[in-house]
Amino acid sequence: MDGKRPTAEQGSAASSQREALADERERAADEREALANDRERAADEREQELDKRGRAIGLGVETLEQRTLETIERLALSAQRLNREEAAVKRAEARRERQQAEIDRASAESERGLAAWLPDPSQAVKHAEELRKQALTAIEALARTEDQIARIHDELAASRPDRRDEYRRTAEQARQTARKAREVSRAFTD
Repeated sequence: MDGKRPTAEQGSAASSQREALADERERAADEREALANDRERAADEREQELDKRGRAIGLGVETLEQRTLETIERLALSAQRLNREEAAVKRAEARRERQQAEIDRASAESERGLAAWLPDPSQAVKHAEELRKQALTAIEALARTEDQIARIHDELAASRPDRRDEYRRTAEQARQTARKAREVSRAFTD
């Protein structure tokens, strides 16, 4: 052997082969038992015939010893049958245990695969926090820039009366955008 453990498939194949051999031995034993039962039945028939003849002529054919030996033979056959049945039950139990072990291994492997597939949420949470900070910084910068645009356009409106309405409109739009940006930034900080 090269030091490697047999795979579950090899172990299962060897086990199946052992079970097949045990089943074959059991079939052969059953055939022998059936033949013994036939012989016993024939002996019983002969015995009954001899009993009839013996009674007819007044002779006792069977002795206590003969009956005892026949009873012992029948008990031995019954013990062999029980041993074979017990071995069959043990093989069935071993087969069930192997099947359960295979199910347990497959279940454990499936759980390991599922656990490996699930993503680590901590990285996503950390990335979301960083993005929130960046978005908040950008929104605050936008609000400051819009305030600055409003001030510049207010100054332009004061210095250039010919385009005053246009500059005031742009300044008001910039102030509204700055207010909205501050409202959005509050949503990120709450």
